[in-house]
Amino acid sequence: MNTPKYSWIILLFLIAIGMINQIDKIIIGLVSVPLMDEFDLSPSQWGLVGSSFFCFFTFSSFFLGGMADSRNTKRMLAWLSFIWLIVQFVTPLVSSLYLLVVTRMLLGAGEGPAVAVSTSLIGKWFPKHRHGISFGAVLFGATIGPAIATPFLISIISKEGWRAAFIAMGIVGLIVLILWMIFGKENPQEIGLPKIDQEELHSSTISKVSWRQFIPHLFSKNFIFTVLCAGCAYWLLAVQSVWLPTYFTKVQHLNGKQLTLAVSLPFLFAAICQIGFALVSDILYRKTGDIRKARINVASLTMVLSAVCLYLAGTVHSNTISILFFILSPGLGIVILTLAPAMLMDFFSPKNIGKAQGAYVALSSSTSILAPLVFGYLVENAPTEAMGYQYGFQVTSLMMFLIGLLFWIAVRITKPRLTTVKTEEQISL
Repeated sequence: MNTPKYSWIILLFLIAIGMINQIDKIIIGLVSVPLMDEFDLSPSQWGLVGSSFFCFFTFSSFFLGGMADSRNTKRMLAWLSFIWLIVQFVTPLVSSLYLLVVTRMLLGAGEGPAVAVSTSLIGKWFPKHRHGISFGAVLFGATIGPAIATPFLISIISKEGWRAAFIAMGIVGLIVLILWMIFGKENPQEIGLPKIDQEELHSSTISKVSWRQFIPHLFSKNFIFTVLCAGCAYWLLAVQSVWLPTYFTKVQHLNGKQLTLAVSLPFLFAAICQIGFALVSDILYRKTGDIRKARINVASLTMVLSAVCLYLAGTVHSNTISILFFILSPGLGIVILTLAPAMLMDFFSPKNIGKAQGAYVALSSSTSILAPLVFGYLVENAPTEAMGYQYGFQVTSLMMFLIGLLFWIAVRITKPRLTTVKTEEQISL
């Protein structure tokens, strides 16, 4: 089936919104040093600030993400974007650790369902063979955004103070929200185009099911190991956004320009990985029709390589080589976040993908609650600050390596039967 031309306009909006979403997350890491100094925060307290974002992020991913199956996703995305920009304008007014934690929790609540809503929109606008590249493009925006914005934000922070960075992102979010309200569309039917057919050939009556019917299917082996593998990526992202800028400043003693490169280049490489591996995966899928060869093998290989790079980054003595491995590790590690939504579209009916995505993001992103706290504890209680970071990197790399291998071994796709499927059996395809 051909892809409507307007689908690419919708995708451009999703990319822009994904960029803002991710930049809003990483600002807190860029302002970590002046913020910790102003509020006199310990490493453990800073770990609490980093974790607080993901507390409500996880719950809203599950509960609000599931609503994407039945609600107007254009309006949902607009309301979520509105929450993000409000938080950006409010954060400069905070004056205590308590208020800072509250703003991070509210931001997490607003950003949690974004992946599920974007996935639902992609399902409405793109045929199945375009899912890999479309999901990859959205995550490309989420990774290239910080790479582009970081130099400007660091410059703003150094000249105007940390509060100015939040105000600047609030203004950008407001502009994109207005444009989305004008040009965004819910589905092709709104502009007189036919519906994108996502129905499976082996099911004649795929239908939506209730949460009670749906939840047992979250205990399938494929879903569990996909969540665990993506959980490693979210753990790594939390470490990258909350702790790496502080590590580069306090342990590696990088100056302004060096810090800009050390923070920006991992996002740039991640953007290349997201779009590159998405294209490779889609090509393999079109040629073989085998989700294991096209999605699972690629995601597991990149996760294992990411773990090796992170271990080396924390152990080598050269700052230059260390930064090189810090550039490689996040880009390879988050490839699973590009491919997992496409895999879930194979695991679940398109009419239940909002529930599946909401549960997937909620469960996998819950690791982001622990990651900043674990790092804060290790940094604060290690004999030296540098050793605390090294312990944190080693724990993370070992976890990623083992789960990457288990994901590759455990996830298997059963060939569908060419029979009519009962409603209760149509969730997991």
